[in-house]
Amino acid sequence: MKGSRMFLLTLCLLMAVIMAAGCTAARKPEADANRNPVAQENRQAGNLAREATRVEGVKSAYVVVSGNMAVVGLNINRGVESTETNRIKTEVGQRLRNADRQISDVRISTDADTVTRIRKISEGVNQGRPLSEFTKQLNEIVRRTAPTKE
Repeated sequence: MKGSRMFLLTLCLLMAVIMAAGCTAARKPEADANRNPVAQENRQAGNLAREATRVEGVKSAYVVVSGNMAVVGLNINRGVESTETNRIKTEVGQRLRNADRQISDVRISTDADTVTRIRKISEGVNQGRPLSEFTKQLNEIVRRTAPTKE
């Protein structure tokens, strides 16, 4: 009799422990930018945009990364001549390829409408929307924009 009480008590304690463990909230793993390709591309694009703004004459930059390609929208300071704009584009392209060896193709636009489109795509991706949602727009921008010189 004493043994069956001890067994019953042990069984009740074991069930209580199992139930308590089952009621704890499930922990989700923290988002790790090294394992999440979207987060990694967002960070990569942010780093490239910061690098582009280091070029003299660049007011702001927006970057969208797709594979080994960086699509860049540049806002150039007012009063910059067209020959100077070409130099800025070339320098930005070189700096971005040097800053990130995974990038081999850099497409740059200074056209206000195109820069706005690139900015909106960049913002959408940063908000967590998939890049595939913007494929049609991005392909059109790439088709209209020549690669920068190496």
